[in-house]
Amino acid sequence: MTAVLGWLRGLLAVGLLAGFYVVSFALLAADATLVAMMLWLMFEAPGRAGNWALVVGGSVPAVFALLYGIVTVSRAEEHPPGAVAVRRDEAPALWGLVEDLARQLRTRPPSRIHLTPEANASVSEEARLLGFAVGERTMHLGVPLLMWLKPMELRAVLCHELGHYAGRHTRFGALTHRGAASLRSTLFRLRMTARSEQALPGYAWLFQAVIGGYAWLYLRLSLAVRRRQELEADAEAVAAVGPAVTGEALRAVHALGITWAGFVSRYLRPVQRLGFVPEDVFEAFAAMVDDPLVRERMAELRENPVEAGRSPLDSHPPLARRLALIEARRAGEPGVVVEEGPLLDDRAPVARVQRKMLAASGSPVTALPRATWADLAAEAFAIELASLLLEAARGTGVTARPTLGTVLDLLERGEQAELVRRLTDAPGPEEQLAEALYAVTGQALAGAGRARWVLSWTRGYLLDCPQDPGGRLEDLVAAAARDRAGVAALRAELARLGLDVEAPVVLALRAVAAPAGRTTVPRAAGHASDLVVEELGRQRKVARVTVGAMVATAVVWVVALVGADPSQPYPRSSGPVPPAATFPRYPPYPQGTPYAPEPRFTGPLPAPGLSAPPSRPGSGVPLPGPDLTRLIPLPSLVLPVHRLHDVAPGDTLSGIACRYGTTVEQLQEINGMGAGTGLTAGQRLLVPASGRKAGSSGADCG
Repeated sequence: MTAVLGWLRGLLAVGLLAGFYVVSFALLAADATLVAMMLWLMFEAPGRAGNWALVVGGSVPAVFALLYGIVTVSRAEEHPPGAVAVRRDEAPALWGLVEDLARQLRTRPPSRIHLTPEANASVSEEARLLGFAVGERTMHLGVPLLMWLKPMELRAVLCHELGHYAGRHTRFGALTHRGAASLRSTLFRLRMTARSEQALPGYAWLFQAVIGGYAWLYLRLSLAVRRRQELEADAEAVAAVGPAVTGEALRAVHALGITWAGFVSRYLRPVQRLGFVPEDVFEAFAAMVDDPLVRERMAELRENPVEAGRSPLDSHPPLARRLALIEARRAGEPGVVVEEGPLLDDRAPVARVQRKMLAASGSPVTALPRATWADLAAEAFAIELASLLLEAARGTGVTARPTLGTVLDLLERGEQAELVRRLTDAPGPEEQLAEALYAVTGQALAGAGRARWVLSWTRGYLLDCPQDPGGRLEDLVAAAARDRAGVAALRAELARLGLDVEAPVVLALRAVAAPAGRTTVPRAAGHASDLVVEELGRQRKVARVTVGAMVATAVVWVVALVGADPSQPYPRSSGPVPPAATFPRYPPYPQGTPYAPEPRFTGPLPAPGLSAPPSRPGSGVPLPGPDLTRLIPLPSLVLPVHRLHDVAPGDTLSGIACRYGTTVEQLQEINGMGAGTGLTAGQRLLVPASGRKAGSSGADCG
């Protein structure tokens, strides 16, 4: 049954990927047809091809963006950021555990194991022949999981990942993943092309709408399959280690992932932007995990695993549903509790992961001992917030360099609202003002040598003041930020501590000989992610190609326009041209003939069943025949008398109609022209004989 499901999923993955090709090439074919029609019109009727610039200039950027998305489908899947390979001799215990669990699940073990700086694990497979042939298998295992999960919890995680191999999920999962990545890449590039100021208004928006619709269908069809695969992998883990251990492992990974992400985003990366990192990143994280408040928070996350900011397109089912299904399974025989030793005897692979992780920023850094790095981080966080409040005080009209005394004066004058407005627009501005005042006060005391900052894994920094062991200063700061009546008590306490509030506040790091700066400053306007920079570079190249194509097309259009006949504004017919009708001149008739002359064509066709009326001898004028109106009712026709006009170069149908006192419609009707207005020099037209003569009073007709 597993094999059948695997093949069916493979067919679905191949079908979805083929659909992307079909939709993409259909768009390309439609665009190519439009461009070909425009080029044909440029040669056949260049005067009516003036909008060629919109077609050519709008098509080229959109086509290049779509083609780039198609090319990315065939690219090999990349490893997670910071992944490094670990050899068998570097971690024999880890390799042995993975291979032993693979045998229990009756599947082929991975041929490569990569360590990553993430609190996560995953598996992949190099699928050949669109996934219908097996390839090399790779397992990615996060270092935080290896270091902080219990042995049985780690076994459950490994069994879950190996369960993907046992269920043949990875053979077609890579194909589906690459297809989804290509769709996202194509949509991103089409969106940027549509908004680019370098591109002419074109068809990128249309391509984006079509590909976006298919991406919506693709992701939702494949999403159901991928979520089902996660539940099947959970079942494999339950069968191997039991529902209780599997559920605890999911809870532990959830709590550890949130804690690790907070450590990286709130502590490691901000201080790294200042140029400093701990000598051992994972040792610093271990200090964070050992903090009692952090452990309490992690216990809450394990007990109540809430997924904040979950994407609706997450490939994993909701954690609450997974836990409910796991814990609802009947427990088997109690498993043997395994107490394994360290799986990484050699720290070299972990050191390589750290180096690759820190090198991703591209800027040089200085490694510090963990304690020194922690003091520096606390100082940097406090200095950043203190500098923001001092800048806000300067914006209220203060001319001199703001000090702690300047801020206290503003608070006593009741200008809290103005300070808050200039300080932050985040929710809870009163709390932000109190925290910033605490940072300025603490930095003034630290600069005077009466206190020091220490790192707090929950608040960021705390003030260690030997003369204030009870922490009374923090309460006074909060009262002064809330009400100007509390400023006097804060001034008195600072005077007791021997602090001159009018002295300049030192905004420099004391832990190291380096100035402090912003640690969480947003990116500059001109700085963008690597993906955006790459796409902007691609768009510049495409813009040059677009300009070249438009210049070449403009040359062709100008040449065709110069050699075109201005009297032929419409395209020439591609079919055979019928011969022009010729009309014989009317023969003369004797003066005084009572019958009006009628046009006589060669070989008149008599009506069926009726003989032609006799003609007057020698005159060519038919004699009156029998009164046919009594036999066949005929509509009364008034045939105008016409004459011929030879078309000269530059003549137009409207000018001729004006000269002969008639209308364009009447000339079209009597000459059998339909709705056409095209004329050629030398052509002969029937015109009313009663109109003005050629050349007479026609100057105003043009």
